[in-house]
Amino acid sequence: MGNITVCRHALCAGLTLMIAFGPARAKRSQEEPGPEMQFETLAGPLPRIVEAAKGPYLVVADLEVPAGRMVTIEAGTVFLFKNFTGLHVQGRLVAQGTTSRPVVFTSEFDRDYNPASTMYPNPYDWNGIYIHGNAIGSTLEHCKLFFSVYGIISETKFIKIVGGVFANNGKTNLVIEGEEHLVADGPYTYELSLKDATVDGVPIKILKDPAAPKRNTFRFAGLGVLLGGAGLGVYSTLQWRDSQDRLEDLSSEDFDNLVNNTSEDWEQAQSDRNRNRILTFAGYGLGVIGAMGVGWSFTF
Repeated sequence: MGNITVCRHALCAGLTLMIAFGPARAKRSQEEPGPEMQFETLAGPLPRIVEAAKGPYLVVADLEVPAGRMVTIEAGTVFLFKNFTGLHVQGRLVAQGTTSRPVVFTSEFDRDYNPASTMYPNPYDWNGIYIHGNAIGSTLEHCKLFFSVYGIISETKFIKIVGGVFANNGKTNLVIEGEEHLVADGPYTYELSLKDATVDGVPIKILKDPAAPKRNTFRFAGLGVLLGGAGLGVYSTLQWRDSQDRLEDLSSEDFDNLVNNTSEDWEQAQSDRNRNRILTFAGYGLGVIGAMGVGWSFTF
């Protein structure tokens, strides 16, 4: 009798749970897809700045951060990956998510970000993010990574992850230099200090922006050309004005002018005026080129 009583209690408890949670689960499984969404498609090398406003992005083929390039992903950007696609990082990736606007890497079937999907997301839906050994200094801040095969695999430990959230990935969530990291359920942070880099013999400069040398070259060279061109333009403008006044004086039909100056003097004054005019335009032209170089250095 005691066993029968226990079974009855267990059966009642089970029925209670089914009544409480069954309808909710059934309702979720029978949800109709939401309205169709418009996606910007992405494939191949990423632009230097991935803008959140143009997304969500539907990834139709492997994405790439090329070697020697820094790619910045704005906060709030969403990537929806098709099957067998992923992201390969060979340059430097900087994902600038925030707690309120994370950067999301997930399956195209993820209804949280693609309500129109007629299928449900599953682990192994897409490959994941592969950070190559030369992608030192890549940073992922407040990123979410769902429904991939391997999450993030990094061949280098010189990366930074702040507040990363991993869920429903097939094989692994995070592997760095062959070592799997247990990320648990909450936000996960991984970071090496510059001291760690020094101990391992990694030059500090290699952790810095790989585009910095090129950017600084254009910036300082452009600034030099800008200042030099502007200086030449101002000086030549003053000389042009003086030589123009001189030419006008020599062009006068005043008796003293005709007696004291010759046609050679007039021709020399005209030549000086023309030369100063050319130098004026050249100087200001160089200044414009320099300004363009400085401005362009802020685009990468």
